[in-house]
Amino acid sequence: MKKSTYTFPLIIAVIFIVNACTKEGKLNAPAGQIAATFTRGKINQPDLMALSGADSTKIVNWSVSPAGSDSLLTQHNIAKWFFKKAGTYTVSANQSGGATASIVITIIDSLYIPTPYATPFTAGEQITLVPKYIKSTISDSSFLSFTATTKNSYCGNSAIDLGVYYDTNAKAYYMQLTQVLHNADCGVTSSTLTRTVNYGSYQTSLANGSYPLYIEFNNQPNVVGSIEITDTQIIFHWANTGGVVIMPLTLSR
Repeated sequence: MKKSTYTFPLIIAVIFIVNACTKEGKLNAPAGQIAATFTRGKINQPDLMALSGADSTKIVNWSVSPAGSDSLLTQHNIAKWFFKKAGTYTVSANQSGGATASIVITIIDSLYIPTPYATPFTAGEQITLVPKYIKSTISDSSFLSFTATTKNSYCGNSAIDLGVYYDTNAKAYYMQLTQVLHNADCGVTSSTLTRTVNYGSYQTSLANGSYPLYIEFNNQPNVVGSIEITDTQIIFHWANTGGVVIMPLTLSR
């Protein structure tokens, strides 16, 4: 069994969910019993639980039988369970000096697939784009790739919604940094996000010249720059404003 801790916002989310379920009559969890978001779920589906009426400043001891096919994250009277195999599990909880409460959880033989959600980038976000010149080892093609990294941190199951595409000008470079994607179960950790895309499916010759660069960030109008390509260099003419910074602005080729 693997253990870790919740972040404070997740504790609030758990309390809200448990309270909501109780109010809707889906779960009956008076003081001294365990409230859970479900008692019948799927493999790897997160089940959030709380020992109702427990002192939130003191640790609750959690256990499951049978053990060995579960992962647990805890914070005081809050627990988050993942079950890795189908079956019936009895989850128990007790706080020092109190009686042990138990709840039976049934996991069906079906894998939980989280639904992706999209949210805007958080306030003050600045994306750093690191360009790279790539020359094929098996053909005459060469192209650019970009690695995007956020300044702000996001929950552990997040990803940058990043893409490159064609538009009206076939010689231009178009890029979208639209939003942040994450699962319904956002995770209990946070970090900056990184994602790489390339123009290997088009713009594969890198012929000398100047090419428009259009970047849409956070669903705002395109910011326009250009890419100058010479025999020896690739130069990005970019103002480093509008939430997107390109570093470095010059590559050797």
